Amino acid sequence: MVYACLRLIHMKRHLPPLLALRFFEAAARHRSFSLAAEELHVTQSAVSRQIRTLEEALGYPLFTRSIRKVALTPRGVRYQSAVEAALDIIERASSQSPNAKRSLTVSAPQSLATFWLIPRLSEFARNYPHIDIRVTTSNEPADFERDDIDVAIRLGAMPGTPYEIDQPEVPQPLVKNWHGVHAAHLWDEVLVPVLSQKLLSQSKPLTTPADLKHYKLLHVALRPKAWTDWFRCVDARYPRNARTLEFGHFFMALEAARAGHGVALAPTIFLDGPFGANGDIVSPLPAAKKSAGAYYFLCREQLKSDRAICSFINWLRSNGQ
Repeated sequence: MVYACLRLIHMKRHLPPLLALRFFEAAARHRSFSLAAEELHVTQSAVSRQIRTLEEALGYPLFTRSIRKVALTPRGVRYQSAVEAALDIIERASSQSPNAKRSLTVSAPQSLATFWLIPRLSEFARNYPHIDIRVTTSNEPADFERDDIDVAIRLGAMPGTPYEIDQPEVPQPLVKNWHGVHAAHLWDEVLVPVLSQKLLSQSKPLTTPADLKHYKLLHVALRPKAWTDWFRCVDARYPRNARTLEFGHFFMALEAARAGHGVALAPTIFLDGPFGANGDIVSPLPAAKKSAGAYYFLCREQLKSDRAICSFINWLRSNGQ
């Protein structure tokens, strides 16, 4: 009996307050007590108290505080790395059970989410009932240090990937910072002109790129050079005095094309689904051009073998082009 008591005393762990660790991880990731409070649905003072409790338990400060901002101390930076690694291990271990419910927060460009991802999520739910997908939309470079996301899908050029000089440019970088980020290719982007069947039937023939001079060209603000790049790629001249309309996103330009307002330049992946299946959008020109960029699956390096993340990327690839 004495031996058993001694053994229990020997095995006792000297851990800091575990709730405080959760608050610290959120505050360190956001570099903000207020943003951590929003994520955790508590007050900013509650976050501050938990951080102070943790600092007292450790015996050294984790943050330097000023009136308008907080910053990690050098020891705080090292402690953040250790805490994140430990929480990742706990998260992976907790998801190993086949019946364990898991949620993934996925960040995707708004047009891709609207026309491709969201219409297919019911199929994913049927195949993977233990994984809940939460979709957020952003066209900004993925930022795993700032944003509360598990994975991201972004369109861009992978550093070091060679492209032909005549491929349409994709100007947006994939990520804010490549440190600790894993990237996997999903699908190439292929651009093709599309318009409504009704507009085509009521307008002049559209059989060559030169015929586009008779149509209004629908531009996307995020891709200002897409049409000029496309004309160059097909060895045609951008129409002089072209009539144009500009929209903020591809999904807006495509809806305008469907409504008969002109011709949009669209990624073919948006046409492979509910949007293109109804037949009111057509692509009479065979001149589809691959961009100098592609859609990539992004996640934290240490989570690239996570079971739920692997299931999701495999499903994306099997449903893509």
